[in-house]
Amino acid sequence: MSQPLRIEKDKLESAAEKLLTFAVKAGADVAEVCGSYGNKTRIGLEKQDYHLASADDGYSLGIRVLKGQQQGFASCNSTEPSELKEIAMKAIEIAGFSPANPHYSINLSANVPTNSPKNLLDPALIDISLQTQKDWTRLLVGEAIKDKRFRLNEGSVEIGTSLSLVLNSLGTHQLEADSAVGWSLMGMGVEGNNITSFDYFSQMVRSAAEAGDKIVFSARNFVAEVLRNLQIGKSESYKGMVIFTPRAVLDVLISSLSYHLNGRVIAENTGKWTLKDREIPILNKALTLTDNPWLKDRSGCSSFDREGTPTAPLSLIDRGVLKNFCLDHYAAHALQLSSTGHAAGGPSSLPTVSPHNLCLMAGSSPEDSLYQRAAQNQKSFLVVHRYSGQSDPVTGDFSGVAKGAEWWVNGERQYYVQETLISGNIFEALGKDLVEISKETEVIDSAEESPTLLIDNISVTGG
Repeated sequence: MSQPLRIEKDKLESAAEKLLTFAVKAGADVAEVCGSYGNKTRIGLEKQDYHLASADDGYSLGIRVLKGQQQGFASCNSTEPSELKEIAMKAIEIAGFSPANPHYSINLSANVPTNSPKNLLDPALIDISLQTQKDWTRLLVGEAIKDKRFRLNEGSVEIGTSLSLVLNSLGTHQLEADSAVGWSLMGMGVEGNNITSFDYFSQMVRSAAEAGDKIVFSARNFVAEVLRNLQIGKSESYKGMVIFTPRAVLDVLISSLSYHLNGRVIAENTGKWTLKDREIPILNKALTLTDNPWLKDRSGCSSFDREGTPTAPLSLIDRGVLKNFCLDHYAAHALQLSSTGHAAGGPSSLPTVSPHNLCLMAGSSPEDSLYQRAAQNQKSFLVVHRYSGQSDPVTGDFSGVAKGAEWWVNGERQYYVQETLISGNIFEALGKDLVEISKETEVIDSAEESPTLLIDNISVTGG
């Protein structure tokens, strides 16, 4: 670890240890501190021009305490002993009038495995110059405005370094350093009277050496996709096959599915499945879903979670068979299992449950074959790239607008369609109605990964 972050590390650890000591002396049976340090510089874009430059540097600390079966929590953005003592006392006070719950727990964590992700910190990003960041921003803007038909609404280039720390009074001590450069664009295409909907993307890398080329490549592809939609037409209404590209798969289907894989949902008995459903086929046998926190090119990469529990790749659904749920200590205690390292959140909030980097595994079919198969079955069909709508997490029913959608006729793309509604059910879409999965996959916004899916019995209402 470089010397600049060594200073911040020492300050963060010292403050966390003080906070822990204050909480125990104030009467906590057991206490946990989540702390972070972050340094970010951001150059923003608005209306095709530089809008602002900002910098953020600071510490954040949160203390969670248990007194019997009662829990209290408080946080601050200071390392001053007086403030740390105050929030320790506040957490104890909150615990005193909070309802008891037998599943609240703070546990001693195991050591992080030796094969977990290392070297998330690129020293070259710690001391990167503002001029270099400006140069990267110019690259982003340059690609965005090359074609005057693209209208840049907003965007940014942000560089950050961070420390994440979890301590508890049982002996847990986990620390991780990270650095990344991230960029984003939002815009639309305009040509005469034709206007596309707004589209958006973001991406990040942890290596300064890779940033320039990836900024250019990603921005170029994004603008090209937006401008493809300037040829606008009308869709028709039907019920049948629809192609969901990776972003749409994640937005429409996997986001809703993940609710039912949340251990707290299982503990509260509000999901579709229970522990008894493990090792039982629940979805299409072609479908495999994993969560992998060890992928260094993804934003959710981490060697431990919000409670200090070491992470590891986890199989959730294997060839349609339910294997595991995502658990933090609360869910694990309620279900009489062990945490899977899925406590999420930061110093300013209590732990929740969330996956790190969901990955829907590739199929065996070239993507072109999905389009060919759809064309063989029906003269025209919809291809969905993005989605804006609602999903019922309990029933699995979804309904909303297919955004950035394409209308295909006789196996050929015709145009972009607006105001087209789609509806269906995620369990049927990922079950009996799943027709084919592409062998090509795409990582969306440097996080989740999915192939393209061909799904039958989707209701399409043309506009």
